[in-house]
Amino acid sequence: MNNMLKVLLIEDDAIEVMKLNRVISTLKLNHQIIEANNGEEALEILQQKDALPDIILLDLNMPKINGIEFLG
Repeated sequence: MNNMLKVLLIEDDAIEVMKLNRVISTLKLNHQIIEANNGEEALEILQQKDALPDIILLDLNMPKINGIEFLG
């Protein structure tokens, strides 16, 4: 069984990104974190149908396309 997840992290705050990466590293998890700084970048990533994430972590307060608009 493969426990590695592809996680799409949509977050514009670099400190929050570093926190998640530190937790993943500290817990020695083998997850692949794909980072997007805003909703527009995330949509571009999601258009690549061959590399869809297993889970998406979404910030609601972001520039350009916020989290609520992204979900719509």
